[in-house]
Amino acid sequence: MLSLEIIQKIPYFSTLPIESPAFAKIIAGTIEATFEEKQLLYLEGEPSQGLYFVVKGQVRIFKSGSRGKEQNLYLVSQGDTFNDVPALDGEVNPASAQALEVSTVLLIPTLLFRELFETEPVVARRLAHTYAARLRYLITLAGDISLKHVTARIAKILLTEGISNGFRDKELHDEVKAEVTQQQMAAMAGTVREMVGRSLRSMEASGAIETRRGYILIKDKSILTTLANY
Repeated sequence: MLSLEIIQKIPYFSTLPIESPAFAKIIAGTIEATFEEKQLLYLEGEPSQGLYFVVKGQVRIFKSGSRGKEQNLYLVSQGDTFNDVPALDGEVNPASAQALEVSTVLLIPTLLFRELFETEPVVARRLAHTYAARLRYLITLAGDISLKHVTARIAKILLTEGISNGFRDKELHDEVKAEVTQQQMAAMAGTVREMVGRSLRSMEASGAIETRRGYILIKDKSILTTLANY
């Protein structure tokens, strides 16, 4: 049986009063499942089962073309929800989901989630906030895909990783690790792994980075910044 502590980690329910009877419904109706690396959670166009929450692991959300070409949309990891839209409107899955590593998720069925949305104002407010943030992200991604070369998008991701891992503002030649995989970068940049590989080789030739086993060493922030703004 799921614990109240785990349910409270789901963003939509984190601000529900501890005494709320809704928690009993959520615990009783939520399904826990574990998926192996590369295993599909669901496919685009299938009837939606509900809202998903990542307990541990990482999942990529992507769309597929008629010729098998895939377009990555975004990644979700521990603490994130996904498939929020069809969980509310009851329509089919707008994209597919695949585990990038062994991942445990919770599924809140559509009918239960819609009931909570209609009866719990805090859930509705949090949903509006999540939708706004997701829409802002997708607008930015659409702009990058249409206006920026793949190399520029990958450089931007590496800069973000560098900032989170210790870049100092005034030091342009700090060497900083970016512990992000090519598959993760492909999902974040809205491209495929093969294109990420080409971009990394190009950046390495420019002296901006050096690929190491398990991570990427950012050698020159100034070159990487120039590439990101190209």
